[in-house]
Amino acid sequence: MINTTGMIYGYKVDPILVPVGNITANGGSMNNKGIELTLGATPVKTGNFSWTTSINLAHNANKITSLTNPLFIGGDSVRITQPEGGGQTGSSLQILKAGMPLGQFFTLEYAGKNENGVSQYLDRNGKLTTTPAIGVDYKYMGDPQPKLLLGWTNTFRLGNFDMNVFIRGVFGNKIFNATRADLFRPSTAQYSNILTEVADESVKDVNAYKYSSRFIEDGSYVRLDNATLGYTFKKFNQYVKTLRVYASVNNAFIITGYKGIDPEVNQGGIAPGVDSNNFYPKTRTILFGVNLSF
Repeated sequence: MINTTGMIYGYKVDPILVPVGNITANGGSMNNKGIELTLGATPVKTGNFSWTTSINLAHNANKITSLTNPLFIGGDSVRITQPEGGGQTGSSLQILKAGMPLGQFFTLEYAGKNENGVSQYLDRNGKLTTTPAIGVDYKYMGDPQPKLLLGWTNTFRLGNFDMNVFIRGVFGNKIFNATRADLFRPSTAQYSNILTEVADESVKDVNAYKYSSRFIEDGSYVRLDNATLGYTFKKFNQYVKTLRVYASVNNAFIITGYKGIDPEVNQGGIAPGVDSNNFYPKTRTILFGVNLSF
């Protein structure tokens, strides 16, 4: 368990003391606790074939424990992350609050469409509304922090052939797909890009693109991070002892239910887990190579 104190944060201050009304100072605290497990084995080992495997599992629980400073009083909570989507003035996606995970999603709770085909939401009293109050009707809507991280390495050897496969997985985290929300505008199809699925939306739905739990998705995925296949020629000639040729692929494929380009969005800083059209997706690369030993 790790307790971090004296974190740098922007505090509100009496304008008499600081004319601008705020100051950046050390304060606030956060707690991280987790567990990591590594297991390794050689399930198969015969005369000319072997399989060695290693799996790493990690879990971390994060919680803000304070947003105050002995000299300055911070707010009980602070809404953060304001993507630049049109029509989203005043909207935010996440909140910093004592007792909650870092970057907790805090937004409107989507409740389907009304009889007129307009998106509706649950207000602070649990009643349906098509005109929710920004900030006031917001609810805690999920944690961007993964519940489990997985890394799995497998090495196979058969005669002069060798193969290494590394699989990586992330499970239990949420992603706010702000990119999808910003393209969810059925009324703008005649002059701007929209998603294919938006063609089935009613042009009367003026709330279709509004940031809400409708655009919070499961960010879990399994990715074949790397696979390498090689063949070694032993005692190649009088000058070369061994020659190994190999082919390697990075980011071969990914299994996920996430609707965005790539679920591996930014997980750092105070605002993790937001896909706001602000990153370039991972590329797939194929490499061929030769290793020589003299």
